[in-house]
Parts: sequence; structure tokens; C-alpha cells
Amino acid sequence: MSERMDAVTARRYKDRDGNPKTAWTRVGSAWPTSNGWSITFDALPIPALNDKGEMECRVLLMPPREDNRAPAPRSGARAPAASAGIDDDIPFAPEWRG
Repeated sequence: MSERMDAVTARRYKDRDGNPKTAWTRVGSAWPTSNGWSITFDALPIPALNDKGEMECRVLLMPPREDNRAPAPRSGARAPAASAGIDDDIPFAPEWRG
């Protein structure tokens, strides 16, 4: 067994031909401890309806992918510009008086 595991969540969908598929998203990492596993989340999975119509939020621990590549962005998703900085100033609108 690997020292580190990937915490992943599954999303079921149908492809263009209507065939059921599963997309896996890595949401964190897990390491064994003396009392079990320690899981660190980089993202939180969203609950979805299971086959029984009940809300379910499931995370699986799987061995890390060998290629260790990041998931490809979904079509239409925009990547942040490399030169985009973080502006800590929060603009406030003038006080509204009605």
C-alpha cells in the first residue's frame, strides 16, 4: 500500500451516446497515522442524490496516479491569467441612501 492516498470523489454522467461514465476529481490527500487516516482536503465534495434518491457525499481513498498530472479544465472554463495579481483592497460603494 502507498504511504499517501488521493482522496477522490466521483461524478456520474452520460456521454454523447448516452453511455454512463464516471469522472474522478481529486479533492485531497490522506496519510496513515497510528490511529487511522489523516485526510487533508484541497476542495470539498458536493453532496449529490444517490440511486435511492438520498443525499450522499462520498470520498474514496485511492493510490495516487502515476503521471501525477492535474485534471484538465472543463470546456468553457477560463484559467486565471499568469500575470493576474491579488488585490487586497476591497472597493466599497458609497453609502446608499434611499
